[in-house]
Amino acid sequence: MLDHLARLKHLARSGRLADAHRLFDGMPHRDEVAYATLLAGHAAAGDFRGAMVLFSRLRASSPPLAAADPFVLSLVFKSCAAAADARFLPHAASLHAFAVRSSAVSSVFVATAMADVYAKAGCLGLALKVFDEMPHKNVVSWTTLVASLTRAGRRHEALRRFSEMRASGVHCDSYAYAAALTACADAGLLSRGREVHSFCAKLGLDSTPYVANTLATLYARCSDVDRSLAAVSRMGTRDVAAWTTVISAYVQTGRAKEAIEAFVRMLREESSVAASPNEYTYAAVIAACADNAWVCLGEQLHAQAARKGFACARSVANSLVTLYTRAAGCLSAADAVFRESVVKDVVSWSAIISGYAQEGLAEDAFALFREMRHHSGCPRPNEFTLASLLSVCATAASLDAGRQLHTLAVAAGLEHHAMIRSALIDMYGKSGSMLDADIVFSHRVKDDVVSWTAMIVGYAEHGHSKKALELFQEMSALIDMYGKSGSMLDADIVFSHRVKDDVVSWTAMIVGYAEHGHSKKALELFQEMCHVGLKPDHVTFIGVLNACCHAGEVELGLRYLNEMNQIYGLYPAKEHYGCVVDLLGRAGRINEAEELIGKIAANERDGVVWTSLLRACAARGEEETGKKAAERAMEAEPWGAGAHVAMANLYASKGQWHEAAQERHMMKQKGVVKGAGWSSIAVGGEGRRVGVFVASDRTHPQDSAIYRMLELIYFGTGMARYVPDHLDLGSEVDMMISS
Repeated sequence: MLDHLARLKHLARSGRLADAHRLFDGMPHRDEVAYATLLAGHAAAGDFRGAMVLFSRLRASSPPLAAADPFVLSLVFKSCAAAADARFLPHAASLHAFAVRSSAVSSVFVATAMADVYAKAGCLGLALKVFDEMPHKNVVSWTTLVASLTRAGRRHEALRRFSEMRASGVHCDSYAYAAALTACADAGLLSRGREVHSFCAKLGLDSTPYVANTLATLYARCSDVDRSLAAVSRMGTRDVAAWTTVISAYVQTGRAKEAIEAFVRMLREESSVAASPNEYTYAAVIAACADNAWVCLGEQLHAQAARKGFACARSVANSLVTLYTRAAGCLSAADAVFRESVVKDVVSWSAIISGYAQEGLAEDAFALFREMRHHSGCPRPNEFTLASLLSVCATAASLDAGRQLHTLAVAAGLEHHAMIRSALIDMYGKSGSMLDADIVFSHRVKDDVVSWTAMIVGYAEHGHSKKALELFQEMSALIDMYGKSGSMLDADIVFSHRVKDDVVSWTAMIVGYAEHGHSKKALELFQEMCHVGLKPDHVTFIGVLNACCHAGEVELGLRYLNEMNQIYGLYPAKEHYGCVVDLLGRAGRINEAEELIGKIAANERDGVVWTSLLRACAARGEEETGKKAAERAMEAEPWGAGAHVAMANLYASKGQWHEAAQERHMMKQKGVVKGAGWSSIAVGGEGRRVGVFVASDRTHPQDSAIYRMLELIYFGTGMARYVPDHLDLGSEVDMMISS
């Protein structure tokens, strides 16, 4: 009997279910253990029909066996969940009823498997109900819930449930942490992901393959390739998932060459089937070739994938179609791959339609679009499909077809998508219908450079030069706005798509980078600006000197201050001197900073310059020079608080508490009040506004409701022992990753 069970287990685990059934049917005695072993094989294969037939045999057996055994019943539910087919939902409901009647529903194994079935069948409400009614919950139950919520797109709720799980005292394993990290990755919540990473690092789970791969995916999706690679490097040996994540991370961040190199290393280090490239690996590396039009290499990879049987896989086929459509003269190859692909999704159709559109073959592109719409099981067209077709209409100046596509975009709810909006503006502009283009442009929800450029080009091509120029000036103002708001990614997108070089746009970028700590980028941009022949102005040099100050580049800052007059013919103003005084002060070169102030015209030495020197003195304990700077600052700004606060800090740092108290008392006597720090937040939806407030602010008309809500939030988080969004764990993560 034991020998039969061992052989049955081996066959079931190997997926040889037909052989397992022959052995099972020939066994002299079949108990619940034998049934459970075979059911486990059906669950692993996702064969719910076979599992139900076997379960029915178990229930009908004579004498009756324990069909209500929680372990047996949970395996039947698992086979249903693995099938992930909504058509089996009525059968799952019947099993649910049986579990209730037999009291097996109280088992954590049965309830967890049941919740998983409902979630994967798209009935998340039922899954949550089952979970909430469970008398006991283990780590598998919680992990199933977090994963189900993440799959359903409810990532924030998934993370809230993960916090509840930790607060409940359940010991989280690597799968639970990986589920939470997946939610962070899907939602792009890098800060929360780093918090979860820190917990994994403390428990030593960050080196387990499942967690390491999920961490790599998180950082890759947030464009942090270095951290993604560091997460993978924590693994003892890389499996195929790790290698594929690394390659995909390189592709997503435009580092195609490094993606290819990683793929070559994977092939060289391949020592087991676990590290052998799969269809997703080939899809990623072929996508790298497509991004750089490396057709020859892509063809070699195509041959490799074909030999291994992956060429017809949907992900590989989509990458191949993209590769061949982007390469000159390879459209027929793209069409052949597309036709050979058995399963086609919206990405497949969009890629081939885009290929024909790029070649200007409007009739073929629209024929494919009609075929797509009549294809069984194909989802509705997305923004890529419609944008490709609109580009064909723009090239052919086909206004009627373009208007029909506009109607389709509205029906699909895509009219406000940046890609569709810019394609519509381009189509209407090239068709000469600037009124329609202006209507689309004026109804934009968010600014994007492509829409602005399309409008400018449209007006310019149809003789509206003044309007085109006005829009271009507004576009330059956009760069400045994004830079000052700290949204350097948006600023860089607008800047990189500029139609013409101008000092204002370059200066806005330099100042934006400098003000938000990207000193190296600001200085590189300044060098590039000079190289293209643009002459920097006073504002440009404020950004450059600020960048030097933040980067601690003392000699470079002094050099640029001298070059302002000697090379560019610009006389430094007090703002430029102030930057360099601050730079010297931070470097501890107090005497040089004081000498530099002496070079400023007497009527321009304001309190800001002297306060900069005073802060430097406070940091270095230079009491005498500090007193002199404080006197000058108070003379320049008698009611300013900066000098008093800096002097009080200087005295306090040296343990001179009496003198520090005197400074505070002097402030009180003069009626000088330190300005309160304020915060701002964007509130509302489409017509959102910026609200400004200070600590304990009571100026808002709905302040009572706001404070009541805050009290409710504090109470709720206290009850749940909720993990806050911002824990000071960044340095721990850095330390763990780099070690």
